[in-house]
Amino acid sequence: MKKYRIIFHVDLNAFFASCEMAENPKLKNIPLGIGPTSDRGILTTANYEARKYGVSSAMPLQEARRLCPRLKVLPGNFDLYNKYSELFFDYLKTYTEKLEPASIDEGYMDMTEAVKDKHPVDVAKKIQDDLIEKYDLPVSIGIAPNMFLAKMASDMKKPKGITVLRKRDVEDKLWPLPIEALHGIGKKTVPNLKLLGIKTIGDFATYEDKKKLSNFLGNSTESFLEKVHGNDERMIDPTRKERHQSIGNSKTYEGFLHEYQEMIQALEALTARVSERLKDKDLAAKTLTVQVRYSNYDTHSKGNTLDYHTHHFYEMFEEVERLFEDLFNPDEPVHLLGVSASNLEKTEQLFKQLTIYEVDHSKDKNDEISTLLNTINDQYGKKLLKKGLKNKKD
Repeated sequence: MKKYRIIFHVDLNAFFASCEMAENPKLKNIPLGIGPTSDRGILTTANYEARKYGVSSAMPLQEARRLCPRLKVLPGNFDLYNKYSELFFDYLKTYTEKLEPASIDEGYMDMTEAVKDKHPVDVAKKIQDDLIEKYDLPVSIGIAPNMFLAKMASDMKKPKGITVLRKRDVEDKLWPLPIEALHGIGKKTVPNLKLLGIKTIGDFATYEDKKKLSNFLGNSTESFLEKVHGNDERMIDPTRKERHQSIGNSKTYEGFLHEYQEMIQALEALTARVSERLKDKDLAAKTLTVQVRYSNYDTHSKGNTLDYHTHHFYEMFEEVERLFEDLFNPDEPVHLLGVSASNLEKTEQLFKQLTIYEVDHSKDKNDEISTLLNTINDQYGKKLLKKGLKNKKD
């Protein structure tokens, strides 16, 4: 029996565009984008023919047309994309039931048992070939001993790439990549890290002042540092999304929100309401998701799973604001905002899980202070108080 896990991250390439080309092969050899037809809109994705001209996802349509005047733009067809997504995941399940969808177009597979008598790369190649032959869907596949490395590996070679990333390869293959390539880092966090002199993942991995990192990454700092050193103990959970209910609030703004600060204030109010509802039900959440619908009715969402459960407003809002940074488009007014919390547990159950052997007694005093600050800040719905820096003379 293998002493290590073999995890595949299978990522459909330019998924929405690939679905359109699978349905209509005449689209294959022309530059194709998916998104609103209004010139003020933002492209959701572009096929690789369009990318040759510098066109990319999340690019303003005006800029895309300037780079590629021949660009053909189709509106999103989510019924079609859902159909192909189901075919994709049904096929992956023929290899293993240990399959966790990450989104409509990507998933993690624990292939430890499925490849015990075969070479993982040979199996990955067959998956690629089958998905092209059956559904005309190109994929990139990352192969690694854990979920984080598998995700990073699948991003290294697109389209139709297969990349193996072992823990022993982290310093040579992962660390030289730009910090922008680190999965989970927000677009607005990157410039702050660069101010610290962090230009590559290796710079981040070897940065000595964790307090400075935590100013920008908060409670996720330790998790990120573990991952860039090749450590990720998360287990693939096929029922993660199905098992947990969620609590959320959203609001439609008929006059639209135009300014970033207006949007942040709106998200504050939504997060405060979600926090209140969690407390009313004695629940704490580990996963937070932000949804944005722009004035052109383009809808995007982004979520993240924390290393801990919480129902405290300012801990939640810190993550909500970070997620919104990735979704923010300064050129498009906002029509709807939403905040939801999932991966829920009863607070009583969380206390029961903390046995005497799991508690770090060195943190007891700090935990009491944090709890007090959380309580005060939650009452006001704002982060009015925070812990100060330790005096050097202490």
